[in-house]
Amino acid sequence: MKRILFLTFFVAFTTVADWPQWRGPNRNGVVVDGVPLLGAFPKEGLKRLWVSEFIPSNDDGGHGSVVVAGQRVYLALVWHTDVPTKTRAINDLVLRKLGNRGVTILGDKLVAKMEKDRVGLSPRLRGAKLTEWIDKWVAENFNKEQQQVLASWVASRFKKGKSAIPVKDLQKLATMREHRFEDDAAFKKWLGEQGFSDAVKAQVVKAVPVTRKVAQDVVVCLDAITGKTLWKAEAPGEPTGRRSSSTPCVANGRVYAMGARQAYCVDAVTGKPVWSAVIPGKNVASSFLVAEGKAFVMAGRLVALDAKTGRVVWESKDARGGNSSPVHWEDDGKTFLIINAGREVICLNPADGKLVWQVKGGGDSTPVVAGNRMTVYSSDKKIGLAGYSISAIGAKMLWNIPLEARRTQSTPVIYQGHVYHVGGDTQMCVEMETGKVKWKEKRQSNISSPFIADGRLFTFEKKGSELVMLRADPLAHYEIGKARVRAMWCPSPVLSRGKLVLRMDNGVACFDLAKER
Repeated sequence: MKRILFLTFFVAFTTVADWPQWRGPNRNGVVVDGVPLLGAFPKEGLKRLWVSEFIPSNDDGGHGSVVVAGQRVYLALVWHTDVPTKTRAINDLVLRKLGNRGVTILGDKLVAKMEKDRVGLSPRLRGAKLTEWIDKWVAENFNKEQQQVLASWVASRFKKGKSAIPVKDLQKLATMREHRFEDDAAFKKWLGEQGFSDAVKAQVVKAVPVTRKVAQDVVVCLDAITGKTLWKAEAPGEPTGRRSSSTPCVANGRVYAMGARQAYCVDAVTGKPVWSAVIPGKNVASSFLVAEGKAFVMAGRLVALDAKTGRVVWESKDARGGNSSPVHWEDDGKTFLIINAGREVICLNPADGKLVWQVKGGGDSTPVVAGNRMTVYSSDKKIGLAGYSISAIGAKMLWNIPLEARRTQSTPVIYQGHVYHVGGDTQMCVEMETGKVKWKEKRQSNISSPFIADGRLFTFEKKGSELVMLRADPLAHYEIGKARVRAMWCPSPVLSRGKLVLRMDNGVACFDLAKER
């Protein structure tokens, strides 16, 4: 098997101790800086070195991960704030608070049964007995996919009983998600004309804010030793909620980042703007790759920008999507881009964006390449986790393991001939050449992508509240340690020079993972 040293693409702007882009210096989730790590987590918990000042997340700042370069930590986000307004809007955030969810996968008959049973619940059914009843109802009425997607939502509706807003009313409210009422009187007039009950109207009025969101595209630079804010680069943006969740890339002394509707580049030392460019899509979660003088990102479709000027060099008609990030790959002296598009894994020429080959796969996860082997976590549950043989002329699926999962955004790791996958509430190790499952465990892991360092695999569980350390060993699933960190559950953990840097709900925190010398 050919072994390609990806580091050669990045020596111009980083060291192996840095984590300058999504999935680390080699874009594969493997830390190679050689810093010895703790053999076990302290009983009192990990030592926290610092926490940053307030930085919003989720609906006000997205889910982008941090990067580390040159003893600095960088984070790019669309920074939302609330300002008073006379207007009113039933936006996505309001609808989520009210309990709106898409129910297409249930069908009209099942929705009608769910609503009838909810309204008919006895108020005497409470606590453990109610939970037992709900579990039985879900098991008897939902298939596996429906359970994965909507079980917790249905449970919350049964627990609310008659106070839950009827699905038909939520659907009517959702038709106004793009509308902004000119004032409170116009909003309440419309609300009064819809035939809603007084209880529903009261809930809606309470949920609709008297403020509106405004936003700026922001890059924050922190001192990696102290967590102190060194600078913030700010540019006009627009509200996009949590959908804008891109991770920046530091290359050649510059920071490349995505905003609400623009790509932009700032000086990594000072934060001064270098260029900005309008992109074809918005709400981008894909993360920049910088190589061969270009900055590549999936923004509705894969786009190549001139790294020095921001000029659009080419846009791909074949690679379309918004969440997966591109990977740079070399074979026999030729370089390629590989990206997980909507339904296929696509290989392109980085010079002009022309299609080289495509193979079944597709989804939000980023492909991982080692030599002429590739693994992809597909959003197609019939494909699931897949392994491929790839070359300059084509790709062949070697094996696949179907996986039913509600969320398929996490990216696997290839390490010593094995694929380590953490996502969709499953942790597993698979032999890269054969697809043989070495071990598989049901755990509370979901979106965040793991990393491997010093022979250990690190991942989040329980929605980011816990950091788990496992042996990166195909012989068995073996947990070495577990520590409470209370990180965000979507951004991925980062390790640089033995320091664990995490995106938190209201900022960034740094913990010490290095072994005492």
